[in-house]
Amino acid sequence: MQAFIEPLFVNIAIVFSFTHLLNMFFPLHPGVIPSLKNKVIFGIISGFGALVCMMFPIETLKDSFFDLRNVPIMIVTLYVGWLPGAICSLFVILARMAMGGDFVWLGIVLTFLAYGISLTYQGFFDEDKRRWISALYISVVYTLFYILLIHTYLEFLTLDFYLVYFSSFLIAFFSCIFLIERLVKINMQLKESVYLDKLAVAGQMAAAIAHEVRNPMTTIRGMIQFLGSTTIDEKLKEHSPLLIEELDRTNKIITDYLSMVKPDVPKLERINLKNVLTDVVSLTAPYGSIHNVEVTVCDIGSHIVNIDEQKLKQGLINIIKNGIEAIDNTGSIHLYKYKITKRNITIAIEDNGKGMTEKELEQIGLPFYTTKAKGTGLGMMVTYKLIRDMGGKLHYESELNEGTRVLLTLPLSTKSNQLQEEVGV
Repeated sequence: MQAFIEPLFVNIAIVFSFTHLLNMFFPLHPGVIPSLKNKVIFGIISGFGALVCMMFPIETLKDSFFDLRNVPIMIVTLYVGWLPGAICSLFVILARMAMGGDFVWLGIVLTFLAYGISLTYQGFFDEDKRRWISALYISVVYTLFYILLIHTYLEFLTLDFYLVYFSSFLIAFFSCIFLIERLVKINMQLKESVYLDKLAVAGQMAAAIAHEVRNPMTTIRGMIQFLGSTTIDEKLKEHSPLLIEELDRTNKIITDYLSMVKPDVPKLERINLKNVLTDVVSLTAPYGSIHNVEVTVCDIGSHIVNIDEQKLKQGLINIIKNGIEAIDNTGSIHLYKYKITKRNITIAIEDNGKGMTEKELEQIGLPFYTTKAKGTGLGMMVTYKLIRDMGGKLHYESELNEGTRVLLTLPLSTKSNQLQEEVGV
């Protein structure tokens, strides 16, 4: 039995090590959909993890090789998707073919089994509240099929092997899920802490300057407007609109600060998201026309969400306005349903503008960061706060010179299905 235990515990340590390695370079966050590039990297790193597991197999079982190579395949497929799972599976299949032996075909079949079951139940696994139930179901289905296959074709396996091997698999599988969930929570708490620290600094500044600056600024604006309309001085008439414009911009900065930091509990209501998107497109379409940008929305069907309608409209308008201003000549912005689960719906706002670099993506939502010549760097921070206060999430995906996609996730109403039946959906 010791010949079974030692290599399998080495395998468990390898799986844990590669999980930490992934989180070190690509911190795991809830609801974040990795870019295509990151999915490929996840697949490659998971593939190397599986290969290292294959370097420490149980060596006392004739011409067969047993290790925990399928755990990385299952984990990366369940959490990241079909592409990294396929890459990891390809690594394992090629390595198993290179190792040779009479049971190569069985090793390949078991690899496809792990990938196929994980891919089949990935949507079920995505539900946060049912993740552990789905993980238990997946592990049971996989284990039963695995036992059936090896019991049929490998008659020399003993009861000790079955007990040790499948106990090790279950330990590695569930411990890895637990580790990832903990890392996700820790990363989220760190991100929240950094965000709140920045928000607190901005709040202190807002409280210090808002009342002291606004009153004299309003007086100055009124005087400039009066003098500009009554004076005979041509230079004053010429420059007074510019002065008023700059004062208005200063006032907007103060307003953005106050919107960002003032305590404001959203008034959550059950609203049909389709109606909100239609209204927002109607409001932003004229601004888009001025910039030769077409703003459209796809029919998403009737989905009832728990949101503050006015705040959601404000956030969407900010996002679409930024997309319009990111398009240099002509282009389009399209809103459509990206993903739906039993608890959330994700809407994509996609443009074909100039896009952003990875470094620029990391800065979105931070105070004072902007790519606009006259931007305050507060608009997106306000938008993030509005969406967060309603229990929603924002995620940006972008490719330089290709465009940007904003993924807005909102909580569905618990009575959504009932209301959808009432409206005839």
